[in-house]
Amino acid sequence: MTAVNLLKHRRRAAREAQIEDIMRGSLVMMKRVCGKSNCRCIKGYKHKSLYLSQYHKGSPRMVYIPKRAEAAARRMIRNYQKLKAILYKISDANIQLIALPSGE
Repeated sequence: MTAVNLLKHRRRAAREAQIEDIMRGSLVMMKRVCGKSNCRCIKGYKHKSLYLSQYHKGSPRMVYIPKRAEAAARRMIRNYQKLKAILYKISDANIQLIALPSGE
């Protein structure tokens, strides 16, 4: 690839990035027993809840995601994964640009 093509490729990838609507981590569906003696979860029908799992300052953490925010959380994580792929594309283009002989 020529330097001009690499620069175009890099600009195109950068335009795809939407950085304000992202969230890093993975969503985990937890099934738990509430502890009430007459609840159906005691019989095996456990309560389901969604959590965001991520490492924060070197330690794992789980953050509860309320039902009303589940769709937004899924969208933000999907956007983060897209952004990460875009960063890899830009980085690869920059590596190729740096490695080009100085005459191109």
